[in-house]
Amino acid sequence: MAEENKKIIKDEFYNNIPMPAVLSDLEKKYSLKLLYDKEALREFSVTHWFENQTIETGLKSILKKLPLKYYIDDNGFVNIVAKTIRVETSVDRQFKGKAEKTNFTLIGRVVDINNGENLPFASVLVRGTTLGGQTNVDGYFTLQKVPSDTVTLEVSYVGYRTRNFHLNPKLDVNDLKIEVEPAVDMLEEVVVEGEKTEVLKANEVVGMIKMTPRNIAKLPNVGERDPFRAFQLMPGVSASNESSSGLYVRGGTPDQTLVLYDGFTVYHVDHLFGFFSAFNYNAIKDIQLYKGGFDAKFGGRISAVAEITGKDGNKKEFNAGVDLSLLSTNAYIETPLGSKFTFLVAARRSYKGPLYNKLFKRFTSENQTQTQQQQGPGGFPGGGRFGSFATTQTASSYFYDLNSKLTYTPTKKDIISLSLYNGTDNMDNSASSNLGNLGGFGGRNIGLNTSNTDVSNWGNLGGSLKWSRRWSDKFYSNSLICYSNYYSTRDNSRTITTNRDGTERELKIGQLEDNNLNDFTAKTDFEWKMFKDNQLDFGLQYTKNVIKYTYSQNDTVSVLDRNDRGATATFYVQDNVKLLDGRLHLLPGVRITNFDVTKKNYIEPRFSANYNITKQLKLKGAAGVYYQFVKQINREDISQGNRNFWILSNAESLPVTKSNHLILGGSYELPNYLFDVEFYQKNSTNITEYTLRFVPKVGRGLSASETFFNGSETVQGVDILIQRKFGDFNGWIGYTLAEAKRNITAFSDKAYYSDQDVRHQFKVIASYKYKRWDLAATWIYSSGRPYTSILGAYQLTLLDGSVKNFTNPSDKNANRFPAYHRMDISATYNFSSHFNIGFSIFNLYNRSNTWYKRFQVITEDDITALQITNVKYLGITPNVTLSWKLR
Repeated sequence: MAEENKKIIKDEFYNNIPMPAVLSDLEKKYSLKLLYDKEALREFSVTHWFENQTIETGLKSILKKLPLKYYIDDNGFVNIVAKTIRVETSVDRQFKGKAEKTNFTLIGRVVDINNGENLPFASVLVRGTTLGGQTNVDGYFTLQKVPSDTVTLEVSYVGYRTRNFHLNPKLDVNDLKIEVEPAVDMLEEVVVEGEKTEVLKANEVVGMIKMTPRNIAKLPNVGERDPFRAFQLMPGVSASNESSSGLYVRGGTPDQTLVLYDGFTVYHVDHLFGFFSAFNYNAIKDIQLYKGGFDAKFGGRISAVAEITGKDGNKKEFNAGVDLSLLSTNAYIETPLGSKFTFLVAARRSYKGPLYNKLFKRFTSENQTQTQQQQGPGGFPGGGRFGSFATTQTASSYFYDLNSKLTYTPTKKDIISLSLYNGTDNMDNSASSNLGNLGGFGGRNIGLNTSNTDVSNWGNLGGSLKWSRRWSDKFYSNSLICYSNYYSTRDNSRTITTNRDGTERELKIGQLEDNNLNDFTAKTDFEWKMFKDNQLDFGLQYTKNVIKYTYSQNDTVSVLDRNDRGATATFYVQDNVKLLDGRLHLLPGVRITNFDVTKKNYIEPRFSANYNITKQLKLKGAAGVYYQFVKQINREDISQGNRNFWILSNAESLPVTKSNHLILGGSYELPNYLFDVEFYQKNSTNITEYTLRFVPKVGRGLSASETFFNGSETVQGVDILIQRKFGDFNGWIGYTLAEAKRNITAFSDKAYYSDQDVRHQFKVIASYKYKRWDLAATWIYSSGRPYTSILGAYQLTLLDGSVKNFTNPSDKNANRFPAYHRMDISATYNFSSHFNIGFSIFNLYNRSNTWYKRFQVITEDDITALQITNVKYLGITPNVTLSWKLR
């Protein structure tokens, strides 16, 4: 109850006085915040003596004798109603009196009723009109020319119950707080109405998908509730690559998607070799994915944008929770610190349980062991047999991540927050083998010992300091200072010791890699609400990048050694305009970036539009130019799959990548269903790949121009979504038909299919709520991805007398893997709103899907053989998760 309602009433006596008169008298004398219907309460009379009592204590005593009750709403008002009235936080009583203000400006924020968190990008609409808008990243909104102070606001947010909030003249229109209720939680003393809540939002903006983490919990998962894996279930985002939780959006690669967490860029989004994303479900408040055609506010990437907003922490009371699965432990704490600070910390760490061991073996030692076993007699056409075979391997691996956020609200107009993140993977898969006496090769006795070093460490460290300020009812700013660091090191080498008839030789082969990227960014975004249907957004950004990458082979040959430095300075402006009584929404904009490495300005015009032909039927489109300065190069390694590394563009061998987007589509929305379709085309130039297959003279000082190859790429396709939005049974069906082709002349004299080209993808997602059970199932089908095969192997004696193995590859991506498909299911039993247990099965029918093919050349004396191994993805995998939270 608000402080004014806790005032002590020293001496007030009412003897058989009508209740409206009593309440009116108390309001005037003590400035109380009361709401009631005078006509409905006129039949009740009050006899009561307030003697050193608070209004709360007195009301409780009075209402005990009458068929009335009270509740306190979002803004601290005490509402007095009949017990038969269905009181509900999602449906307020409409004010029946006379309006006092008309055509005024309304300023407010939308918050979670349970923890007080401001909710970003929530929709606020004046019912019966086209007037509306959405909250900004800090949860604030401004509506100009509101018709009266008795209108009804319709407030909606993904994963929350839609709320009808009725204004009344007593509310503060300069600082209105609207609380909305999560769909999964029930309030104890209210009757729930307005059950409708969407699992996801997919048609507000061109190419945009919105999902809140609370919806992710309902979907099947292997070991963690994963927001990026959830987005992979949407049309236009590839779901057939289990070895990456990165977003392959509309034919683009993960590095072409800008990932922002509380404003700073995250360059690495994977845990456990890509099987899980690096983002903790318990630390995230909101995620928006723009699949293309995104506006001028975002830049530096050519494919998509994933904007993640972290939780601030509970503003009302201390809260804590923990998730325990077969893979990891995930815990968080959130609490207010006084009246102006909130704090949140969330941590997750894996452990070597049965599920982690299974994944680790699948992605590392199991595949290596399979190859070793296949190098037996069948691998050598000349025959021979193994003698003793002993392998010693002490593999250790784990990942962890840590999120923390401190938020300070010094005034009603200012928010200051410090957000920090660190996610790291460590892997040591080193081993030693003693094969003893192999015997039988050309009459020679051969002893062989190997020592394999395979140590990797990779992750991302980042943070942002943000200051947001509402300068007036029309002007808002958001300023950040950010830092991000991506690091990746790998020592993957092998020492082979052979003993042939008493002569011992030692050979060291393998690769050493080190990639370190630093990003220092300062930026400010402004929002200027010029008119009722016109908002101007503009901003400045400066980013300094320092990127180092070294790659050497066989411990002595330095193949690549780069130390890149560069900075971008950016200005953008865009106008958010509504015309034709709100039916036409236009968003023209331009982004201008100066890149000091090339000393050029890069101009990126952007435009998007939505047109509501009817209330149900919408047409939409977008076009734009996009540049990317920092890029992750795909290093082609035919024999072992591909690896990637980050570098900075330059004016020579690594030109700045450019992409032109064009999107056209439409949607038809019924009360419970959504039909959405978007056609898209992306034409990109200066796409870069890296390979060593054309450079046989590895030891003679390679230059970048010999190993980097540039070309163009065209992606075109259509995404179709059919969604059932509401009810106990809901879900969606998604279909994508697409084609991605590259043209890099070094690989082929004609266009070839990109690595991420997938012609057909079909996804079915269904969830059902039955009493205390949440049931869900997903099924994914994807046509096969292309790959480059090796047709044969041979040996050549070089001029220096050394002998080297060479392979004969097929045409670039001329082959395709078999189709990929799998089904996942899950069931969650909710013991209460605080505790549940979840069961899930990944790959229910144990489909054997191919990850990649391993090609290995095996040579003994004058015999050379090519060995091909199919490396498979994960088979059937069950999991159990226990979740508990205090609030």
